[in-house]
Amino acid sequence: MSLGIALFLLGALAGWFAYRHFGRRYSGMAASTQVRTPVEPEALDYAAARAAGFVVCGADNLEVIEGIGPRIAQLLRQNGVSSFAELATMSQPALRAVLEKGGPRFRIANPGTWPEQAALAAANRWEDLRALQDELHGGVRRA
Repeated sequence: MSLGIALFLLGALAGWFAYRHFGRRYSGMAASTQVRTPVEPEALDYAAARAAGFVVCGADNLEVIEGIGPRIAQLLRQNGVSSFAELATMSQPALRAVLEKGGPRFRIANPGTWPEQAALAAANRWEDLRALQDELHGGVRRA
């Protein structure tokens, strides 16, 4: 193997490592507002999700979370949140910072229950997620 190829591969590996460990996690936000308790991602149980009445197309199907529509899901993905497990670790200030980046139309959204809902989805607790969502209106607990 030539030296040029070896250096290219080493650089690619270093770039992948940096992105994997730093790029998605912080996505321009202050570290103090980013993460809470980590949630271990599990393989999604699509059959259990369907049985509970959810249509889940993948781990990044954030629209399953009540209060998150296609535009907010896209905004979250653009800011490094691409799975239920990642959303579950977000703090309220971090979620608010993402919404602020989206502009005035996103500021009305209330992310209060999003991490809780995402943690249930990430853990394949679809019946519990359904029960929680039955108590919500637009992602907010009814008074």
